[in-house]
Amino acid sequence: MNTDLAEQIFSPEEQQQLTAKIEKIAGHIQLVMPDSVDEAWQLVVRMEEQALIDTAKRGLLYLSIKMHLGHGEFEHKLKGYGIAIRNTQNCIAVAKMFLALPDSKTQTSALLNMNKSKLIEMARLPVETVEALDEDDLETLNELSVREFRKEIKKLKEKQTDIEEQNATLINALENERLHKAPKQMYGIPTLCAQVRKEAFAHSSIVNESLEQNISEIEALIQQRDLDLDARIGAAQTVYHLWLGVNHRITKVLKSVVAEFGDEHFAGPETLPAFSEDEWQDAQANREFMMAQYSDRYSTRKGDK
Repeated sequence: MNTDLAEQIFSPEEQQQLTAKIEKIAGHIQLVMPDSVDEAWQLVVRMEEQALIDTAKRGLLYLSIKMHLGHGEFEHKLKGYGIAIRNTQNCIAVAKMFLALPDSKTQTSALLNMNKSKLIEMARLPVETVEALDEDDLETLNELSVREFRKEIKKLKEKQTDIEEQNATLINALENERLHKAPKQMYGIPTLCAQVRKEAFAHSSIVNESLEQNISEIEALIQQRDLDLDARIGAAQTVYHLWLGVNHRITKVLKSVVAEFGDEHFAGPETLPAFSEDEWQDAQANREFMMAQYSDRYSTRKGDK
């Protein structure tokens, strides 16, 4: 059956037959047919605009539903209702674009007047790129055919990629410059050595603090034998395997240190680290800062339970 109406010319008899069929189907789907071609065009334009609004509405609803469902449950529900995932993704992309853009941009007439297919293409652009387009740019894009529109969108994506690559190159150059300008020594020793000493002091304190808190909970787990045995065993297995993994990592790095520098540098009290006054004060300050961050996060987690 030929469905291409672009080049099809209807005879008066064919027009009458097709009109009768259209009016019959229109009645089934509650569509009131306009009395003239101009009115039909006006109705089509309004329906295209409404399709855009409906796309954004569906996207907002999908987002609202999705954030209340567990992992994989959203896709399962879509399949259950027979809703195409691809269409859902397009609606969500449009909704996310409107959510990310400032109010001044979401109320832009050129953006609101785009048809659905163009809007979906726009939604695939980085938000920064859409924000950079002014009213004239959007009007120009809106007047293009879908094919030309996609070409322009491709150019915008390539331009954004070039900008990101240039930014990455600039960031790398600035970082290299910073590293080259960084002092080569701190406290009379190479900067890397000073940094390792300071960070080891802080991180070991955090691990020790965390371990102390967990040990008190583990001791309570061992003592409270009236609790469900299977649950206690499950908790004990979690403790054993997770801390064993940490222990393995620490043991591995300590062995590599001993292998590199020799046992004789780590045996006896004389090998304990000594700090100059300035280094000790800085190390203490760094430790207190990191401990405070850890305590804040730990307290927040406990408060949320």
